[in-house]
Amino acid sequence: MRKYLVFILFVLMLPLTAHAQTKKINSLKVERTAMQKKLKESEQLLNTTKKDVRSQLNNLLVLNTQIGKQQKYVEGIQNEMVVLTNNLSVLEKELSILQQELDIIKKKYHRAVLYTFRNKLLNNKWLFILNARSFNDMYRRMRYVNNYSKYQKVQGEIIRQKELAVQKKKDEILGIKTQKNQLLIEGRQQQQVLHGKKVQQQQVVNELNQKQKELQASIAQQRKKYTSLNAQIDRLIQAEIAAAARRRAAEEAARKAAAEKARKAAADAAARKKKQEEEARRAAAAKAAAAKAAAAKKAAEKAAAEAKAAAAKAAAAKTAAAKKAAAEKARKARVAAQTAAAKAAEAKKAEAAKNAPNRYDTQEPTPTFSAADNVDRAISGGFAANRGRLPMPITGSFAVTARYGSYNVNGLNGIQLDNKGINITGRPGAQARAVYKGQVTSIFSLGGMYNIIIRHGEYMTVYCNLSSVSVHNGQQVNGGQTLGSVAADGSGNCTLHFQIRKETATLNPQSWLR
Repeated sequence: MRKYLVFILFVLMLPLTAHAQTKKINSLKVERTAMQKKLKESEQLLNTTKKDVRSQLNNLLVLNTQIGKQQKYVEGIQNEMVVLTNNLSVLEKELSILQQELDIIKKKYHRAVLYTFRNKLLNNKWLFILNARSFNDMYRRMRYVNNYSKYQKVQGEIIRQKELAVQKKKDEILGIKTQKNQLLIEGRQQQQVLHGKKVQQQQVVNELNQKQKELQASIAQQRKKYTSLNAQIDRLIQAEIAAAARRRAAEEAARKAAAEKARKAAADAAARKKKQEEEARRAAAAKAAAAKAAAAKKAAEKAAAEAKAAAAKAAAAKTAAAKKAAAEKARKARVAAQTAAAKAAEAKKAEAAKNAPNRYDTQEPTPTFSAADNVDRAISGGFAANRGRLPMPITGSFAVTARYGSYNVNGLNGIQLDNKGINITGRPGAQARAVYKGQVTSIFSLGGMYNIIIRHGEYMTVYCNLSSVSVHNGQQVNGGQTLGSVAADGSGNCTLHFQIRKETATLNPQSWLR
């Protein structure tokens, strides 16, 4: 039972494996097609007529690039062969399983046909039905004959479908074998091409080794040229960094001045408003105090009048008791008047104390500002996010003829090249183009050739060896926009020197370009 389950799982997994293998084959085909296109393009860049040292060295660099690509192309064919072999193995296993299933179904069908023939069920089905012992038995025999006929038809259709599946799988296997044979032939051809390029490389190496002094002089001259170029680039980038720092400082000072001005204006407005409110409050308090004082005065006058009337009445009294009572009443009236006056004075004093101005004012906090340049930061983030996806800075077919960093030239003893960027050789008429949006910060001439520096936030790209330019200083450019024409050498090819920097640090452009 366990073996049976393992077998079923294996059968179920086979189509998934085949699908994955087919997908991988298609992916390898796409890669091989792209590599073949690049090889054809770089083939046009070889100059076989020029025999001067510089042209021969350029040819050697192109050949080295081509050999590397050719090697990858051959490896791609070999990888595809491995995948095809694996796919063929899977298809053959699937075919074997389908064939086994077909054989089992055919054997069952064959046994059923023999049984039918021996028992003459098809020829004498009505006799078989009519020989029933009862009506119910007749009905059962009719159902049996009908079901058996349907079963035979279904089995026949299953066999037909299985045979079609087997044939389809055989066709797939045949297609894979044909494809594999074609790849095998192509692989041998490409190996021969690779061998031819290596022979050609060795010929150029031999010729250059015979011209060691001339070669060393040419490389020294080229190194001197690039030293001057890099010194100029370094100086301009340092100046741009300093200018950017000054711009940020000026923007920060302007922001702080504007914030201080706004703070003072807000404080003055708040002080004026507070003064107006204070004056209004004091006026209202004075009016209320005056009203209270008038009321107190009126009450005092009324009390005095009542006291006077009481005194007059007491004077007119004929008896001592009446005089005494009147005097007591007058006394009470005077006390009441004094009490009312004291209360009025106390109320006025309390109101004055309440309305006294507050000597302590609150201060609004002074806003702070960040020194970071938001625009530069946004552009820098976008540039960094496109690492590995930036377009080539040259139009048309091209080949990278000098890579980044210090390295020895294959085949040449004691010849070392040092590059802060990469050299990209293109066809005549090639144009330089911006790899990302940014601002042109510098255009300068050196040795009769133009060079452009574009700022992308804290990143910078440098385009050198242009015969003409189509942009100007301070211009905002978009990714892919043409910057100018790449200068042609004596062989007619155009070589662009391209650099990527993060402030003053140089970066490997090949890890940024797609």
